[in-house]
Amino acid sequence: MFSTKNISPKQLSVFIALVLAIPESILVLIVEKSWWWAIGSFVVIFSGSYFLISFMLERFIYRKIKLIYKFINKTKATKREETYYKYIIRKR
Repeated sequence: MFSTKNISPKQLSVFIALVLAIPESILVLIVEKSWWWAIGSFVVIFSGSYFLISFMLERFIYRKIKLIYKFINKTKATKREETYYKYIIRKR
């Protein structure tokens, strides 16, 4: 289905949602003995878990990347420091 090396958050959300929805819908099928209930529970559980997991993953990744950008911005040299490093230190 997908490579585990470069998995996207959306692909991970689909995989986890399937892992949650399939066993639950099979259990509903065994208990209720109705395909309609099983299909309905699969659709509801899959869509709900997909959107919840996708939202949480995107939010988590966004927060981590935002921290990295803040760190990079704090450590970035000013124009004066760049000039100092470029012209004065190089001459030594």
